[in-house]
Amino acid sequence: MTAITRSRWHQYVMGEHGPFPGCTALCGMQDATQGSDGLITWGVNGALDTYERVLRESKDWEQARADAAKWPARARDLGTDVHTAVDQFNRGLPLEITGETAPYVAQYAAWLRNNNVEVLGSEKYVINTAIGFGGTYDSLLRIDGELALCDVKTGKEKISQRLQLTGLSMAEWHGEPGEEPEPMPKVDVAYILLLRPDSAPELIRHEITDADREHFKYLVDTYHRVRGWAAQFTPTALKEVA
Repeated sequence: MTAITRSRWHQYVMGEHGPFPGCTALCGMQDATQGSDGLITWGVNGALDTYERVLRESKDWEQARADAAKWPARARDLGTDVHTAVDQFNRGLPLEITGETAPYVAQYAAWLRNNNVEVLGSEKYVINTAIGFGGTYDSLLRIDGELALCDVKTGKEKISQRLQLTGLSMAEWHGEPGEEPEPMPKVDVAYILLLRPDSAPELIRHEITDADREHFKYLVDTYHRVRGWAAQFTPTALKEVA
């Protein structure tokens, strides 16, 4: 069996199966139907919060505008860097941390130790060839005797995160990049772990239901229908009129 691969567009392939959309893209569809506009709203709200905070603290309009403009990239990079460091910690690798990411990793490490959490897998690709989707889970843990998926977030809780966990829990296979995948074990529960730099993480438990699974399958089917419809057409080249 060939390894699961992920493209730069986060589409997943295993052998002759795929390319399939990732769970994150599918959850973006859910966000869009609720009027959240996904990353657009996230970026706008974060920039506005930064603008108001800097203006309140410094009374400097130009500094507030500059910091607000930089916020989306900084927040995105912070989330990525924290995920990278958490994965390194899970694997017992040397940590690549900064003054900004170190507090998050320290809080994560303390949470693992204080709650006797066992790490069984970290940043593995998953795929379901029967339904047609893939994804990457943050970690597979044993918490209080239960096998659990855990997704680490440095931002706020969103309803679509439950769907992301639902999809990941429905995977048929999981594996390291470049290695032969193994059957995905049946998980008992799923969690969102909200990391904070200055306080203990907040662990949010999600009991995945049959209704969650049916809704996720509906999203996958909708995605493939949309892509299939679009594939029927070839864009018409517009000729410049002299």
